[in-house]
Amino acid sequence: MACLDTTILIDLLGNKSANKERAFAKIDQLTGDSEPLYTTRFNLAELYVGIERSKSPKAEEKLIGHLLKFIKVLEFDERSARLFGQITAYLQMIGKPAGDMDVLIAATSLGSTQKLITRNARHFENIPQLKVEEY
Repeated sequence: MACLDTTILIDLLGNKSANKERAFAKIDQLTGDSEPLYTTRFNLAELYVGIERSKSPKAEEKLIGHLLKFIKVLEFDERSARLFGQITAYLQMIGKPAGDMDVLIAATSLGSTQKLITRNARHFENIPQLKVEEY
């Protein structure tokens, strides 16, 4: 199972993305391997920020709605909340804190035992047991 980070969602949706081809190739690989596609509620929240900043928010929202027909959304449950606490405490202890949104995404992905697909693996590099694939 694969959890899609905001980077790949943006690259799939963007008309001008230099990474669009790589993003589609990764999706082709995942779906060719019959892997179900997921994202987190936090990744959606980041996309909604993009809608609010867009010059054509209705068009952006329509694109996201279409994309969500093929991707399931993972919710932040009790297990994910505990993982968030553990990960955040660990990163602080080793002196390498990460942004809350990245840790929330990682905790949700890890709590659902899914690998995280991203273009920015370094955002997640110090999170133990999280499987990350870069495209």
